[in-house]
Amino acid sequence: MREGLSAGGCRCDEAGTGEEALKRLAKDPAHLVLLDIKMPGKSGVEVLLTIKSEYTDTAIIMISAVADTDIAIQCMREGAHDYLIKPFNLDEVVLSAERALEKRNLQIENRAYKEYLGELVTERTKKLKHAVEKAKLASLDTIHRLARAAEYRDEDTGAHIKRMGQYSTIIARRMGLSDDEVENMGYAALMHDVGKIGIPDCILLKPGKLEPREWKIMKEHTTIGAQILQNADAEFIKMAEIIALTHHEKWDGSGYPQGLRSSGIPLAGRIVAISDVFDALTSKRPYKVAYPFEESIEIIKESSGTHFDPDVVDAFFSSKREIIAIRRKYVDDEKMNLAGSY
Repeated sequence: MREGLSAGGCRCDEAGTGEEALKRLAKDPAHLVLLDIKMPGKSGVEVLLTIKSEYTDTAIIMISAVADTDIAIQCMREGAHDYLIKPFNLDEVVLSAERALEKRNLQIENRAYKEYLGELVTERTKKLKHAVEKAKLASLDTIHRLARAAEYRDEDTGAHIKRMGQYSTIIARRMGLSDDEVENMGYAALMHDVGKIGIPDCILLKPGKLEPREWKIMKEHTTIGAQILQNADAEFIKMAEIIALTHHEKWDGSGYPQGLRSSGIPLAGRIVAISDVFDALTSKRPYKVAYPFEESIEIIKESSGTHFDPDVVDAFFSSKREIIAIRRKYVDDEKMNLAGSY
C-alpha cells in the first residue's frame, strides 16, 4: 500500500501501533491516515476518535479484514471518509485516498472562505454601523436645527429641547418602553413644539396673558407641527407627529386640540406633556419668573389624574433625581426665555 501510494506522488510514513501513529502525528500531522481496525494496543476506532478530536483536518480511511456493518457505520459517524475491506484492491485504495484528500482540501477551502466571509461581514457590519451612526447624528443635528428654528425668535439657546429629549427618554425607560422606543423618544420629543414656527411673533413673544383670540391661534401650533411631520417613513418622525399633536392633551379631557382623555391620549404625548410642563415651570418666560424646583414638583404631583397620567407621574417621581440633575446641567449660563403655556 505504501509503495502504491508513493508511486502516485504521496509521501508516506508507517506506524506499527496506534500509539506509535499518534506520536508520529504529534511531530508531523498527516493529511491522510489509513487506519486498521484491529491493532496491538489501542484499537483503530479509539485512534480514529483521538485523531478526529486533535487533528480535525486529517482525513481517515478505515481498513479491516472483517465486513462488520455496525463498526463501519460507527467509523463513518465518527468522521472516517471510507471503510475498505482486506484483501483490498490497490486501485480502490488509491481512488479512495484521492477522494479523501480532495474532500479534505475542499473542506479546508470552505472553512477558509467562511472565515473570510465572516471577517468581511464583520468589517462591513462595522462600516454599516458607522454609517448608521453618522446618519443618526446627521438626523439629530437636523432635528435640533428644526426645533431651534421653531423657537429661535424666543431667544432659546437649545437647552430647552435638549432637556425635553432627556426628560422624556428617562421617563420612557422607567415606564418599560423598548430600547428602540426609548431611542425614538429621545429624537421625537425634541420636535414637540416645531409647530410654533407657524405662530406670529406678536403672539409667541407677547409679554403677558394672551387674549382669547390669540390663545386660539397659539393652540394651533399642535396641528401645525403634526402637519409638518406627517407622512414620514422614519419611526421617530411618526412618533414626533403624535407628540406634536397630543402633548397638550390632558388626562381629564380638558386639553387641546382634540380633547382626548386618559388612555385615549398616546403614551408618547402623555410622557412629553409632563416633561414640557416641568421645564416650563422651572424656566423663565416672558410673562413669569421660574418656579423653584420643589414648588414645580409639587404642582406636578397635584396635577396627577387631572392634567397628567398618574402612571407617568409615578415614573417622573421615580426619576426625580435624574431629572433635576439634567435640569441643572443645562441651566448654567443659559437664557431661559421660553415660549409655551402650562
